[in-house]
Amino acid sequence: MYGMSYNKRLIAIFLTGLLCGFPLKAKGQKVVSTRVLGIINIDETGKALAYPGSIFYDKKSRQLYVVEPGKSKVIFYTPDYFPFLAVGKGYGVKDPVDIFVDSKGNFYLISSNEQKIYVLSSALILKKVIPVKGFKGDNDFVPTHVAVNPVTGEIYVTGAGKDFVVCFDENGKFTRFLYPEMKVEDIKVGSIVSNVGVDSLGRVYLVALDFGQVYVFDKDGTFLFKFGTHGANFGQLSQPSAVTIDEENRRIYVCDPMRQAVLAYDMNGNFLFEFGGRGWSPGWFNYPTDVAVDNRGDVIVTDWLNQRIQILKPEQNKPVHVETTMPSNRAE
Repeated sequence: MYGMSYNKRLIAIFLTGLLCGFPLKAKGQKVVSTRVLGIINIDETGKALAYPGSIFYDKKSRQLYVVEPGKSKVIFYTPDYFPFLAVGKGYGVKDPVDIFVDSKGNFYLISSNEQKIYVLSSALILKKVIPVKGFKGDNDFVPTHVAVNPVTGEIYVTGAGKDFVVCFDENGKFTRFLYPEMKVEDIKVGSIVSNVGVDSLGRVYLVALDFGQVYVFDKDGTFLFKFGTHGANFGQLSQPSAVTIDEENRRIYVCDPMRQAVLAYDMNGNFLFEFGGRGWSPGWFNYPTDVAVDNRGDVIVTDWLNQRIQILKPEQNKPVHVETTMPSNRAE
């Protein structure tokens, strides 16, 4: 699977879910209502989005960045979510699959096919290219996601099917690995890391796909705590794909494509609520893959198979009683 393109790998995972059966919500569970504030479904040329991938919201510029892997570009959206620019080959970047913007406004774009990190200035001038190399096992390491520590400048890179995160210093020199691990009968067991996030204090959040949990480390790589319960039911994580931290509202959001949901936790990892469910109407998801939060605390979700991005406001004081697995519309 590692030699496949980004979209083909996602399709393979999705088909596996179909064959195994997507978990459904149990009758009578309570979820949180969401208000749909907007839906993004066009690129900078006015054409329909085609399977949007990773997203990043920069709170300084108040801009949203959406990766469209099939077209090898990153689309820039204004604070009111109007598409105005795309970055790709014309900027010296080949086949981007993920993007991160650091505190100085530099852009870090990962290319799986090239096994490189392209670093662009805030003026979109290519500053340097960092090969994802220099560590044991780098020959078959296919980079998928990137994050930059705002305190130390350390760069974190996940790899397709890998049970660790590769760490580089700000100059691109390999420094160490970070692992999510648990003990089973005194034997250490690892999990594929599907994504990585950071907060303003430099804490690092590793999304452990197999464990259905998120592992949190401090800026020095010391393990702090983990959260999330593995499972296919309400309030559990089946195969989480992304994490984002809303420090202003003291919430952590985790995206779970297999459960078609986004789950919310407090800053200590205590479960608060979830929203979503499989569907095609606004407020529903069809394989959500990434999540971000904007300046207003609204949640932005990549709705991959619906080929759109949704901007949603969870309303914790408005629980919805689910009586069927496929209600017509949960959004207001």
